[in-house]
Amino acid sequence: MAIIKVITPSVTDANITTAKVTDNAITLAKMASGTDGNIISYDASGNPVAIATGSDGQVLTSTGAGSPPAFEALPGGVNTPAFQVRLSNEPSVSASTWTKCPFNNEIYDVGGCYDHSTNYRFTPTTAGKYVFYVQIGFTTMADGKYMFASVYKNGSAIFGDGNAINHTGFAGGPSSRYTITAEANGSSDYFEGYAWHNDGSSRNFTAGWSFFGGYKLIE
Repeated sequence: MAIIKVITPSVTDANITTAKVTDNAITLAKMASGTDGNIISYDASGNPVAIATGSDGQVLTSTGAGSPPAFEALPGGVNTPAFQVRLSNEPSVSASTWTKCPFNNEIYDVGGCYDHSTNYRFTPTTAGKYVFYVQIGFTTMADGKYMFASVYKNGSAIFGDGNAINHTGFAGGPSSRYTITAEANGSSDYFEGYAWHNDGSSRNFTAGWSFFGGYKLIE
């Protein structure tokens, strides 16, 4: 009886082609181990590449043509630091003199950047653009006089003065409101609420109608 010897050629990398691999034949168990949370993508050369795991709360975003996507922080941000303060008393203001309003009653102070006991100023610890608003009320005001409210930055009015009102025919409980945007460096810049009137004598702030606040714009 003749003996037939079968010789099986050795399998080389070149012998394993795409056509020889059945669809759905390669399972996850056959893939090389990786890092938890990584995602497989392609680099600029078309080669597979692992995208590094992001941090909690990040999202996978495109980084443009020729570059694999990446985990990045959500666009936008939050409107903080933010604050709003009022008066708990009614101090007087001399005529024709810009006077800082000592807002000492915090409604809220997100970030703890407002000094309500000594300097009565807001010193934001996050750099960016902010919206500020201030309203000043006086207990009485003679007819035909003017009053202003303003926001000061580092001891100077941001744009000269605030909102002018002539109270002709209205002799009690006037108020003036002013809103402005300003940029803060996040370290030394500070902001305060100021008032001015030309009634010819001292006038008292009205606690219920006087307030100051601000918040960071989302950029």
